[in-house]
Amino acid sequence: MEGEVEVTGGGLSGTYSTIQFHFHWSSTEHDQGSEHMIDGHRYAMEMHIVSLKKGLTAEQAVQDSEGIAVLGFFINATEDNENMSGPWSNLTSYLTNTTGAAVDISHHFSIKDLIGNVNLTKFYRYMGSLTTPNCSEAVMWTVFQEPINVSKNLIKKFPMETKLTNNYRPTQHLNERRVFASPATTIPLNYQPSNWHVLPYSHCDGERQSPINIETNTVIDKDLGDFSFTGFENKKAIAKITNTGHTVKCILKDDVVEVSEGDLEYVYSTLQFHFHWGSQDSSGSEHTVDSHRYPMEMHIVNKRKGLTLDEAVKIPNGLAVLGFFIETNPAPSMDAWNKLTHYLENITSVGAEVEFTEEISIDDLLGNVNRKEYYRYNGSLTTPSCNEAVVWTVFKESIKVDNKLVRAIPHLGVKGTILNQWCATLALNQLYCIMQLLDATLFKDNS
Repeated sequence: MEGEVEVTGGGLSGTYSTIQFHFHWSSTEHDQGSEHMIDGHRYAMEMHIVSLKKGLTAEQAVQDSEGIAVLGFFINATEDNENMSGPWSNLTSYLTNTTGAAVDISHHFSIKDLIGNVNLTKFYRYMGSLTTPNCSEAVMWTVFQEPINVSKNLIKKFPMETKLTNNYRPTQHLNERRVFASPATTIPLNYQPSNWHVLPYSHCDGERQSPINIETNTVIDKDLGDFSFTGFENKKAIAKITNTGHTVKCILKDDVVEVSEGDLEYVYSTLQFHFHWGSQDSSGSEHTVDSHRYPMEMHIVNKRKGLTLDEAVKIPNGLAVLGFFIETNPAPSMDAWNKLTHYLENITSVGAEVEFTEEISIDDLLGNVNRKEYYRYNGSLTTPSCNEAVVWTVFKESIKVDNKLVRAIPHLGVKGTILNQWCATLALNQLYCIMQLLDATLFKDNS
């Protein structure tokens, strides 16, 4: 019924009124009838939920490049023949081969019933067209990554009962268009930071972005005080180590490690730490000091205690990240770093994750770094969605790690290598510095 179903959010440019949904399929003999494809794979069917920008007529919508929003759901054919009841069975009972026939639906089921448990946070987005004439280029396409699972016997009813076959349009050339992934969807390894700002929910074109180049002749000296580190000495705090495809991340056990004081207004729970690096021939720290880039950078990520992560990324001080530069210079003891890098051979594929059983602490990795001298500014996460929710602390003195251990990390990943996974430095917004001098300018603690 008109006006009862709407779609909004998810990076859409407004509210859209849903007017209909329909399907595309092949034939009873073939199960590859989806219109979109993922890495060359075509699903059995595809469901399109069509919505018009609220306030526009259909005639007006097709003349607006964002006038129509279509949600595309792949439908996967399963061998499950036991569950032939439910919403999909009810829907297929109304199929007919009479062209133009309109049938009243007496069964009670919703669009949500048809979608089921599909993860609606993982999707792809691109600008395109209708897939039937006149093919108006007026559509914001959202194609969900996870398919709906439906019995193949129910899917066969679509061509069998309607006598329609192969009612899908072949895939078209992108022609320099880009396909973007929601933050919950894995970002392709070659995805360029210059495109991050157009991702759904992105804040990557904001005024307080990170990382930055720290210009030591412009910092303001201020007594920020010493930190209090709780659990940094705990040799059993690390729960897992994982290869995200972009970095090596060590996930900590819940409620074991905390950071406070150091001019932080709250107590922060430590969630994880990870690394940024370049290649064997180039340095890869994210922050730079007087334009000098270090070989690596370690980020210890902390969430304000009492907040969920979703809540924390929405407020300016919801997260506190401690950044440590890493230099290649043998230290008295490399035992902790040897133990850490030993795990790399077990996580060479993207998504690989293993339990961390070695007994090493964050203190062991940091060594004798002076934690009293540091720089402070308010910034953002350095990967999408780049939320401006971070109180950044970048320590002046670097961690010293043996060169062969630093060189071991870039060999990790797809086809053996993850290279140059750092984000370019961004300018401190000068207008903001003038307006909020003490908040936006870097502080150096000389206590």
